[in-house]
This record gives sequence, structure tokens and C-alpha cells, in this order.
Amino acid sequence: MHNINEYLKKYLADRGLNDNYRQLMAAALQDSDVRSFLAANQDKIDRASVEKSAAAIYEFYQTKQGLNPNQPLLKAGYEPYLRVANGGIEVAYQLNQTGVALAKTRSEKNKITVLNLPDNLKNITFADYRDIDGRNEAYGATIDLLAQYLAKQPNQYVRGLYLSGPFGIGKTYLMGALANELAKNNVASTLVHFPTFAVQMKQAINEHKVWDRLQKIEKTPVLILDDIGADALSPWVRDEVLGVILQYRMQEQLTTCFTSNFNLAELEQYLSETSQGTEVVKSQRIMERVRFLAQEYEMTGPNIRQEAFK
Repeated sequence: MHNINEYLKKYLADRGLNDNYRQLMAAALQDSDVRSFLAANQDKIDRASVEKSAAAIYEFYQTKQGLNPNQPLLKAGYEPYLRVANGGIEVAYQLNQTGVALAKTRSEKNKITVLNLPDNLKNITFADYRDIDGRNEAYGATIDLLAQYLAKQPNQYVRGLYLSGPFGIGKTYLMGALANELAKNNVASTLVHFPTFAVQMKQAINEHKVWDRLQKIEKTPVLILDDIGADALSPWVRDEVLGVILQYRMQEQLTTCFTSNFNLAELEQYLSETSQGTEVVKSQRIMERVRFLAQEYEMTGPNIRQEAFK
């Protein structure tokens, strides 16, 4: 076939097209990607098809040069390319490097389920974590947990962490960083503010959704129960919610982490005292599961949350 590029130039010159359009098309035909495409596909395109394809070629060039900045696909991280379809030329779109990165980020964030906690926990990284005495041991243990989990064999159990300490010390923040790093390695996790979850589970009784909600929590690969011990304890929440979740995760040997203002001894005391009196044995049963699932690290230091508002 005669050179298509030259044919298009002649086609534009012969038609009664305005000078501005001819100039724009001439620039498009000089584009290196356009020239390469036409040269590579001369045997697939006839002249009639070429005449119909001028607009497609110009759309490709205009989009590629950023002359159409409001193009939604560009904003979404796509780039144009030319292809032969039905004997003609058309513009299609594929993910560019920015789009691939955006898609990867979206996929990572979808690996993290946050229930009743700030959604920005999905964006926290270990690089954001401040080096403060009193927190470094917990920080190191979290890094070790991440390394162990990523290196583990199928069905190998990796014990979680129980982070205790005062308000605003960074316990939840550190767990958010862990979840984010796990997501980057395609590991799903769920962060749950347990006091709020407990209230919602009570409401779920009337909706007959208790079991469904429990299953979603107890089966997640990595579970982080935040702020254990901050709610007014009821025997039902202790035994039929927390106890059921921990029993399942102990049996299946699933990695589980906790944050709390109580250390383990204080948590055991808290779990034994309910509106129905002191129930030491039931508290001990829960604590047996907590200790199996997690190693305690106590965190000390300033209230970073309050410092941020000074």
C-alpha cells in the first residue's frame, strides 16, 4: 500500500478544510507514535478506512499531548493508544504508570477493613511513627510480627500483640501502620473499635444478624481489636461476642492483635466484674485465649494525640 501518512496529508490538502484544522492534523501526523502505528499497519488499512480515521488520529494526538485535560480517562490514570478495528483506526485507553500505581493503592486499601475507626488509618506507615522512649519495644515487636507473617509457611501460626498503655500513646496508630504494610503485601486485615462493635452487636440481636457479623470479624486473616476494656462490660458481650471470636481464632490459629488501656492483669480483673457480680472463672477462660493469641507490650510516654493540638 502507498504510504498512508502521505495519503492522509494529501487527503487533508484536497478537502475544503479550514487552515486551523489542517495545521492540527499535520501536527498529529508528525507525531512519532502516529507515524510508527501507520507504518506498522499499512497492510491492514485501506484508503477508505483511513479517510474515516482522521478524527481518531487527532483525538489520540490531542489526548496524548495533554490538550484535552478534562478527559476523565486521563484523570483516572489512563493513556490513549491506536489500534486497528474493523478495518479502520480507533482510539483505545490503557492504564499508564500513574494509573497502575493508583490501581495498586486502591487494591491495597481494599485489603484493610476499618470498623468504627478513622479511615485515615489506612494511610499510616511505619515511617510516620515517632521514635519515643517507652514505645520502641512495641514498635520493634510490630516490625518483627510483620516480618514473621510475611515469611510464614501456609498454616503456620504467628502470634499477635497486646499493646497496653495510656490514652494517646500511639497504640492504634501502630496497628494502622501494621495493617497498611500487610496490605502492601496482599494480606487482608480488619481493625475494629471493640466498644462500638459491642454496641452494634447488641443492636444486631433484633435484626437477627449477630452470627453474620461475628463471622465477618472472626475469619479475617489478621484481626486487630482496638480499645478492649473501654466499654461497660456485659456478660453477653464477654461470653457470646468476645469469647466466640477469640475461641474461633485460637482454634484456627489466626493472628490477632489487641490494644487497651489495661495491662493483662487489669484486663482479667475487668472481665471478671459485670452487672451480675464477679465471675472469675469466665474471665480466666477469656484471658487464656488472649494470652494464647498475643504477647503483651506495655507502652509509655507522652499523649501524642493531645500534643498534636497544642
